[in-house]
Amino acid sequence: MKMIKFSFFILVVFISVVGCKKDLDLTPQSEITDPAYWQTANDFRLAANWFYNQTLPDPRYYGTNNNDNMSDIAFGQSSIDPVSSGTYVPAEQDDNWDSAYSSIRNANKLIAEGVSSALKTDVQPFLGEGYFFRAFDYFNLLKLYGGVPIINKVLLPTDSAVFTARASRDVVMDSILSDLDNAIADLPAKPVAETGRICKEAAQAFKARVCLFEGTWRKFHASGDANVLLDQAVAAAKAVIDSKSYVLYQGKGDASYRYMFIDNTSMNDPETIISKKYRTNINVNGWAYGVSWGNLNPTKAAADMYLCNDGLPIDKSPLFKGYDSCRSEFYNRDLRMAQSLLIPATKVIRPQYDSYRPQVAWDG
Repeated sequence: MKMIKFSFFILVVFISVVGCKKDLDLTPQSEITDPAYWQTANDFRLAANWFYNQTLPDPRYYGTNNNDNMSDIAFGQSSIDPVSSGTYVPAEQDDNWDSAYSSIRNANKLIAEGVSSALKTDVQPFLGEGYFFRAFDYFNLLKLYGGVPIINKVLLPTDSAVFTARASRDVVMDSILSDLDNAIADLPAKPVAETGRICKEAAQAFKARVCLFEGTWRKFHASGDANVLLDQAVAAAKAVIDSKSYVLYQGKGDASYRYMFIDNTSMNDPETIISKKYRTNINVNGWAYGVSWGNLNPTKAAADMYLCNDGLPIDKSPLFKGYDSCRSEFYNRDLRMAQSLLIPATKVIRPQYDSYRPQVAWDG
């Protein structure tokens, strides 16, 4: 009797095991895995979409980039930025560092999958975006920290490369330029690129900015050959100009400069190189929204940089009206001044509202 019971138990176990092997679905139902992903060009498109929300803006400030607060031309809501005031003390952990390397890891993954993909030209534009955004993050790190660790592959916590030492400033710059050259080679030209996505000319324009910044840094710090980078800045900018992909936006007459940033059609205007969509009641936390809350306030140094409308600086132009009143300094100035700064005692429309909700700009 005991033997019969034992045999029956063995039979049940055998049937259960055979049934499990035949019907068991090993694909996770609650998450996307690499074996199931990266199968179509749309998979790469969706992966690249992440960077447009997380990398282009600065997520610390309502999704808008207020890095000018670190300079002498702007300040935030409550106090002077510690970087611009010279009081910044490096912390053990910094969101600027963490966010950049988080984005770099995702770019590394997109690049690795794009390089090895059998889809080839179908995913080439998104591979180019991976190179572009990796360069974008390393440039932000370079501006803040100088030389930083170069991590150009996806790491596991146990990987020894997690403890990679800081590379020199020149090595970081070489890595950035290499990525931008790869991006320029892979990205489609503006006429055939999807609206709102990075195109070849946008990467060239960014390369010009990167080379101008670092070339100028080298010149005034007597470090390396500044002209090498400045020449590359000229060449990249000329490539953008020669493409005839962009012209000055004049759709709103004298107010075009302001509306280039806030008009509903600004994404498609001929001057916009890289843009990010914002919509009332959907995604309102854009540049104009952050500015309207006082997240980016001009200093006197910024105001004094605007030329008079005769093209001369305020200390040389007879048209400058001085500071006798809170509004006199705005008279006879470059039209962009009044479209960038809030003139005291004037009404402005806060851009996050569809209906008219005026806000008075008081002279503080």
